[in-house]
Amino acid sequence: AGHTVTAYVRSPEKLTIKHPNVSCVKGTLEDAAAVEEAVKDKDAVLVALGSNTLLTRDTVCSAGTRVILNAMKNTGVRRIVVCSSFGVGPENRKLIPWIMRVVIYNPLIDKDEQEADIQKSDTDWIIVRPVGLVDQPARGNIHVEPSGSLPVPCHKISRADVAAFMLGQLEDRTYVHKTPTLCWSA
Repeated sequence: AGHTVTAYVRSPEKLTIKHPNVSCVKGTLEDAAAVEEAVKDKDAVLVALGSNTLLTRDTVCSAGTRVILNAMKNTGVRRIVVCSSFGVGPENRKLIPWIMRVVIYNPLIDKDEQEADIQKSDTDWIIVRPVGLVDQPARGNIHVEPSGSLPVPCHKISRADVAAFMLGQLEDRTYVHKTPTLCWSA
């Protein structure tokens, strides 16, 4: 929709999108000055962080988001749209099968901390909680559930559809300070 995007990434070679409105900046979340430079003069920040491990405690989401929030505060950027996960938040654990709670325990704890920091921030935040992500083309038939519970069966959505929804939140205030859950409509 005519946006100019700066993608701040660890591995630029994984960013396969080539577009004149997309620039790529290689960096790490530990480099607060570089994050701040990437955020400066932007209208919004979209965050899609994730862990590479299930078995050990990783804080990439929570620690990285704290760096991003600090950069936003220092540069006056207000809007942040974050991709979290279905089942995040202790009150939402019951929404996922018990075996999955065990398997993804560590990433869920990191996402819990990430969300708590975002919700305490002085930003116009939106935390998107997609169900099981799949690598398929966007369908456009997204079901958005503000309350967190989902109609059955509703357990998948493509990364492309989540990205499209997140982009739509740049100008839509419907879900500011909310945590909508996303899945494909049945």
